[in-house]
Amino acid sequence: MEMPLKAFINFNEKTTRKQLDKYFYYSWKKKLPYLFKNFVFATVFLLIIDGVFKIGRSKIDLKFIAYFFAAYILLYIIIFFYNKINYNSKINQHIAELKKFDPTIEFVLDEQSFYIKCEQFDIRSVWKKVTYSISGKTLLIFIDLGTPFTFLLNEEETEQYPAILDIFKMKSKLKK
Repeated sequence: MEMPLKAFINFNEKTTRKQLDKYFYYSWKKKLPYLFKNFVFATVFLLIIDGVFKIGRSKIDLKFIAYFFAAYILLYIIIFFYNKINYNSKINQHIAELKKFDPTIEFVLDEQSFYIKCEQFDIRSVWKKVTYSISGKTLLIFIDLGTPFTFLLNEEETEQYPAILDIFKMKSKLKK
């Protein structure tokens, strides 16, 4: 494996749209354990409140918890579809913005740093600030710049994908 590795990635609207759509589902999949934990805490809170304020009267029964669970699921389904519609409009804006510029991305990996350059952004980071995750054939690159920056690289975008993946495995940490 040679260092530095330089790759040029050309813009493909279909691939970009597919990557961003996969990222939306990836991020929602990561939220599911927290949503379940919130439901459990809310149920325990309701049971405690019911036990404190309804002394001598009927307690919360299983039927109430089932209705609460159904309402909770319905609420999150509505939130999911609202966020999906909002995300799709942002994807359309992003792709329209990318089409205005030269969409070629220069991707450089060397011993000390990681570098992405295109007309929209110019980002360089040391390896200790870079983490990665793999979702299917997509490499998700997370860069800590004070604010989160995520770059998606698909296997279909470059022939150098296996070499890039090997460098990430050696130089950065896998994000859990």
